[in-house]
Amino acid sequence: MRKLIDHIQMNRLLDRLAAVKEKLTPNERELFHKLKAKYREPGATGFDDKTCLEVMLRNIEIRRGYALDPKDTVGRIIDLPRTGDAEDP
Repeated sequence: MRKLIDHIQMNRLLDRLAAVKEKLTPNERELFHKLKAKYREPGATGFDDKTCLEVMLRNIEIRRGYALDPKDTVGRIIDLPRTGDAEDP
């Protein structure tokens, strides 16, 4: 019964985020789409998925309060250090 309640709560949070997804940053939008696909099936579970969605909703309100535009936020950048092992031209 607990899994069903968690699934319903996740779908409600996903629905709330779907209504405001244009206000998500690129990283948040990517996670939103992954979680939305994951929770299409009732058996899906995740340790902190609900918390992630709640944080995204909170972030939208924080950005609104500070008049920040999510379009100005740069997407995820992973800058890996170069090693001498790679063959550079």
